[in-house]
Amino acid sequence: PNLHRDYLLVVVDMPAGIRVVDAPGRRGPTLVDVLARQLGGPVQAVHRLDEDTTGAMVFALDTAARAGLDDLFRRHAVLREYLALASAAPSPPKGRIESQLAEDGAGVGRVVRRGGERAVTHYESIARRGRCTLLLCRLETGRRNQIRAHLAALGCPLAGDRKYGFRARGDERFPRVMLHSWRLRFPHPVTGCELAVAAPPGPALAP
Repeated sequence: PNLHRDYLLVVVDMPAGIRVVDAPGRRGPTLVDVLARQLGGPVQAVHRLDEDTTGAMVFALDTAARAGLDDLFRRHAVLREYLALASAAPSPPKGRIESQLAEDGAGVGRVVRRGGERAVTHYESIARRGRCTLLLCRLETGRRNQIRAHLAALGCPLAGDRKYGFRARGDERFPRVMLHSWRLRFPHPVTGCELAVAAPPGPALAP
């Protein structure tokens, strides 16, 4: 469903299990394809969510909006808050993670000692969920797999995130990586008016 739409941009609540854009060796419709058909015109992605991640995502509807949104993301002028279910309690329970991230040979973002790109994530523990801990994460930068890589490096990979080391214990069953893009806030790229949207999370990630 659309969370916001005007003549320049649309913010949607992305479901799990669909790619945002084409990827090598993958077939099937992308979210860009679906939106273009629904809206009857071109749609351009300006940021990415992983295929298993749900929640708020913004798309541009023309080149001017794309340029303006690209600039906002490049300047880190977009507030991006995520809800994340970590498989263990991070220590400390609230903090700031800064590291260098680089993609390995399989295209997976990892924390590295040298090289890579600067990545900063702020996190706060907000609830216990059995063995897991629900976190509010805010991105200061937006590298690929940033939250997933940072929490794995803390020793508490996201529930369901087998790519980053999650191992099920007992009756734990997670159909996907438990990460949700909850809230976006940014100045409209043309009017400058503040735009704030929120995508309701499912029960497992509700604060």
